Amino acid sequence: MDIAREGLEAWRAGDFETIEEILDPNVEWHATEPGEWDCHGRDDVMQTLRERHEQGFAKGDLQFQDGGADAVIVIAHPSEVGGPDWPDETVTVMKFRGDRVVSMQDYRTEAEALAAAGQT
Repeated sequence: MDIAREGLEAWRAGDFETIEEILDPNVEWHATEPGEWDCHGRDDVMQTLRERHEQGFAKGDLQFQDGGADAVIVIAHPSEVGGPDWPDETVTVMKFRGDRVVSMQDYRTEAEALAAAGQT
C-alpha cells in the first residue's frame, strides 16, 4: 500500500519519473471494457497518466484499500473532476510483484473490484 500511496503523491506532484520507477516495463492497465482505454506497457500507461494529470484528475479524492496478497484497491470518483461525462466511481485493482506494479484492472464499482480481488 505504501508504494501505491507513493505513486499517487508523485502523480499529484507531476513527478512522472518516480511513477515510471514503480511500474513494471510490461505493466498492463485494462479498462472496465476492453478497447481503446487499455494500456500495454509502461510507455502506454505513462501517456495516460500524463493526460489525466493535465485534465486535473490528480486533484481528485482517492481511497485505498487492502486488496489481499500483493494487491491494492484504489477508489476514484472521476465525475467530481471531469464532470458528468465521466463515471461517478471507478475502482482499480493494482497488483504488485515486489516493488513494481505489474497490472491494473478497472471496475465500475467497489463491489466488483472486491469480488475480483477475492475480498468479499
